[in-house]
Amino acid sequence: MNILIKNLYKSFDDEIVIKNLNLEINSFDRVALVGKSGIGKTTFLRMLLGDLKADSGEIIFSEEPKYSVVFQENLLFENRSIYENIKFVKSANRDIVEKYLDILGVKGLLDKKVSQLSGGMKRRVSILRAIVYSGNIYILDEALREVDLETRDKIIYLLNESISCPLIFTTHDENDIKDLSATKVVNLETGEIYNL
Repeated sequence: MNILIKNLYKSFDDEIVIKNLNLEINSFDRVALVGKSGIGKTTFLRMLLGDLKADSGEIIFSEEPKYSVVFQENLLFENRSIYENIKFVKSANRDIVEKYLDILGVKGLLDKKVSQLSGGMKRRVSILRAIVYSGNIYILDEALREVDLETRDKIIYLLNESISCPLIFTTHDENDIKDLSATKVVNLETGEIYNL
């Protein structure tokens, strides 16, 4: 999957949020979107997802996009089990899901209702659901916020082991850029793009 972004503009009420963004994302690129809150990171992701229309410019995919997404909110079915939440996006073998849960440090909780989980555990389930879905583009919007250091390390390990297609993620933490092996950093505040 390759993505070409050409002359992208987006404004709200005469305030320009995305201005003349040009970016090429190749098959194995990992792109970190940085900048202060409200600068347009989530807006850009919504345009990539097709949820929001650009004022002008193009987003060209080399093939039909199949998105694996982790939003800022977990968006899980609270009254369903972990396994049922995973199965909702893709039929998955219980043993495989259990193996992933073991890596994430929540082994043996496959049939536990999401409503009974802590915030950090819900975040792990949300990320696991995106991995099991196995899209051809991964979008993570502040996916690593509000998790403790040990959980963060487990999530990063699983993401790095599982993803072999474009990964686009927003972050306020420079450690995420390094630990998720970003190949490009896009500063939406300044418009600068850095190749790493």
